[in-house]
Amino acid sequence: MTETEIQELETATGCILPAAYRELLLNYPQRLLDLAETLGVEELELLTHNQQSLIRMNVDQAEYVHMFFPPHYFVIGENGNGDVYAIDTWSPATPVYMGGPHHGEYPEDAAGNPLPDADSLQEYVEYVVFLYEDAIQYESELDDTRVYQPPGKLMETLSVCLSLLLAPVMLLLLLFSMIIAVPYFLLLELWDKLRPVRK
Repeated sequence: MTETEIQELETATGCILPAAYRELLLNYPQRLLDLAETLGVEELELLTHNQQSLIRMNVDQAEYVHMFFPPHYFVIGENGNGDVYAIDTWSPATPVYMGGPHHGEYPEDAAGNPLPDADSLQEYVEYVVFLYEDAIQYESELDDTRVYQPPGKLMETLSVCLSLLLAPVMLLLLLFSMIIAVPYFLLLELWDKLRPVRK
């Protein structure tokens, strides 16, 4: 995002964005861009960086957001289940708060006051990276139908050894079937000769 786009975003939302968040938007982490590309999406919904997405969440859905956060909070992401993540624009530390319709599921102190989900924007970025990397790892484990192959010469050696072990076993099975089959056919022929003929 450019400085001009950030100023337009501030004008549209009425929020002055903290320096740490402005820096994040200007220099969105490459690791997050790589994760989005791996997932085949334009942006990660837990930490959006697109001006239109941020306007949608903070302006178009302002009534919904203000049910959980004061007007000086700025939504930076959502999880698709109705929960939104917002920063306190009045705090230079930019703690990240989680809010939404699922009462009792968000961090709060003994008095019921909301507690940050992450104490800083940097901590939240690390959390987002962890969540998406974990999801990608889980998906790859589910989809991995490949058979494990030991690296290097080991696989070739194992294959040769297995072939050498199976060859005698196959020969023994062939001999055993012949030993069983020959007497069986001989007994059948003998029975045909000796059985009484029905009239």
